[in-house]
Amino acid sequence: MKKKDQQFYLVDLKILPEAIKKTIRVKEMLQDGTCGSINEAVKKVDISRSAYYKYKDHVAPAFETEKDKIVVLFLVMSDDFAVFNRVLRRIVKDRNEIISLNRGIPAEKLVAVTITIKTEESLSYLQYLQETIKEMKGNPVSDI
Repeated sequence: MKKKDQQFYLVDLKILPEAIKKTIRVKEMLQDGTCGSINEAVKKVDISRSAYYKYKDHVAPAFETEKDKIVVLFLVMSDDFAVFNRVLRRIVKDRNEIISLNRGIPAEKLVAVTITIKTEESLSYLQYLQETIKEMKGNPVSDI
């Protein structure tokens, strides 16, 4: 199926065919470490390997909370779009996804910015990101 032909829906698990439910269980068992291999997992849930491979790339949770973290950065920085641009480029450089962005009204050559990002990174990385942003020209002051 071509990417432009794909359509996505949120569907209640109760109405899905058994093969898709079992595929989801196999993927969960592999992700949480209950099973060490695909063969072991498909045997436990009683599904054929071919059925698993048929559906595995077409099912995923609507939101993976264990993997993704939502982080809000609050910055006070100089009212300079070049500084603002450097901060945004630094955030997306490590494959963080910017979910929302709010830039306040400048006052006394300073502006408050709130940036919400989705990341898979650890707390130590976020502390590193915060320090990196603080050290940029334009003296952004950040809080996570």
